[in-house]
Amino acid sequence: MPAILELFTTNRVLLFFGILSLYAAFKTIRLILHVHSCRQRWKDVPALPRHPVLGHILNIGKRLDPSLKRLPDYGFKEVWDELGRPDAYLLDMEPAAVTFLIVTHPSVAESLVQPSPQYKYSIPKSDTYKFLRPLLGKESLITVEGEDWRNLRRRFNKGFSPAHLHSLDPLIISKTRIFVERLQGHAENGETFALKEPAQDLTTDIITELTVEKDFHAQGTMEGQGHKGPLGMLTASRLLSGLCFKMGRGFNLLHYFDPVRPTRSWVYEQIFNRELSTVVKQQMAAESTDNKQEHQKSITRLAISGMTPSKALISNTVSQIKSFLFAGQDTTATLIQWLCFELSKASWAESHAAILEKLVAEHDAVFGKTDDPFNALNVLGRENEQGRRDAEAILGSKLPYTTAFIKETLRLHPPASTARFIPEVSAENPTPVTVKLHRREGDKEAKEVVINGLRVYVAQYLVHRNKSVWGDDAEVFRPERFLDEQYMANLPSGAFRPFERGPRNCIGQELAMLEAKVVMCAVTRGFRWEKIGYSGKKGEVGYIPKGDGTDGPECEVWSRSSVTAVPMDGMMMKVERR
Repeated sequence: MPAILELFTTNRVLLFFGILSLYAAFKTIRLILHVHSCRQRWKDVPALPRHPVLGHILNIGKRLDPSLKRLPDYGFKEVWDELGRPDAYLLDMEPAAVTFLIVTHPSVAESLVQPSPQYKYSIPKSDTYKFLRPLLGKESLITVEGEDWRNLRRRFNKGFSPAHLHSLDPLIISKTRIFVERLQGHAENGETFALKEPAQDLTTDIITELTVEKDFHAQGTMEGQGHKGPLGMLTASRLLSGLCFKMGRGFNLLHYFDPVRPTRSWVYEQIFNRELSTVVKQQMAAESTDNKQEHQKSITRLAISGMTPSKALISNTVSQIKSFLFAGQDTTATLIQWLCFELSKASWAESHAAILEKLVAEHDAVFGKTDDPFNALNVLGRENEQGRRDAEAILGSKLPYTTAFIKETLRLHPPASTARFIPEVSAENPTPVTVKLHRREGDKEAKEVVINGLRVYVAQYLVHRNKSVWGDDAEVFRPERFLDEQYMANLPSGAFRPFERGPRNCIGQELAMLEAKVVMCAVTRGFRWEKIGYSGKKGEVGYIPKGDGTDGPECEVWSRSSVTAVPMDGMMMKVERR
């Protein structure tokens, strides 16, 4: 009897392992067939040589390793240069990850982000955005599709209209005064500081007031206290971007299987959601009891006006506020840092000294040349009716060179890019999506290829530095290009796309430009900037950082990935009064 039981047990074990082996073999064969099919389908798309099993994981993955302190786009540029700068190329990370089409030319980008008969609101966003749900919310305007997206965009558009935003100029200017006072304090102390902190505090104070009429006093709160405490709302919102799963960073087991990161992300997401749910309820209560108020409403109140409060509406609105707080404080703060970095070059580069002279001359002409280098804020901050109209006119059209300076900064230092997913051909999507690609820069003929099933990354960093689009000086900082009507007319459609294009462009682009103009008016004549470390003094134009610790200390500061592209050192600066 024991022998029979032992035989029975042994047979069960063998059967289990036999089934397990068959299942593993089945999955392996399916994976091999899938990978082979993918590589056959897209064989006409430019790409580096592939490993027969691992695709590009070895020769591209090492350039995107999470341990490198640099933006993945620098690795994409290395590959782009090796391939002869095609209009787009394939990044084949099968079987470990998804396959991406890296877009480098505006003509290809435009064909994908503009509406079409098949895709009414442009091609859908990439499914990889799901990793940003803790930061943006489940129903974010940035990620939802179809009519859900269209309805949200309509509701929130009025809050981001130029007319509404200009009515809030006094608020933006009052917050910028605090920013200037903090810079004056740094100037008096002669200390080195990370510009990221005051810039992010400024944009946080502005976006929270505009979206929910609540002042979190980011500029007046010490680190570790209040909303900046360990479990504070501002701490949660800022840390979440660093805790999101990072796509486009190669293959690293420690990165993929990190139990601490998702746990911390969940904790901070609960803090963020709880605080914002309370704020939304307050906004709904205010809207229902004070619907005839005379002062300007917040973006949230404009969006929920006339709607019946409900749990679903609260949840949906929280998602939108999370998205606006992230985009409104993060990307605009990054823009401010790069603006000041470009101003810092005036102390050692003749080209930038000449640029600064033109900026100062424009501000003197518009605001008057006085002993007070900060008088622009006084001119823009007049709160009588005529003063408000004057401020709107100045910020709208009377600062052309300042606007060109901001655009050139956005061109060379774009804070974000878009990722899309092209669905497979099916009954719902019967028409294949095709693009025409030049395989190398200078090729006269373009080959049409089908790209269904691919994720797409429109690499703004590469589009904006494409010499076949912008000319031989594509990597040179030259604001005048935006004032040259003939030059701009000759650019292909969509060449300049820092806020993306098409129906799903950035809803907050007017606000970002408005904040940037006010900051430029406040600091251009008042401060002299010095970048500490990675100043660019001895760097070469178009230098691609390695991010592995071997980059020279005086090459130009570069970006790293924190959902968006942010300066790798927090933009360490010294500042003094002019």
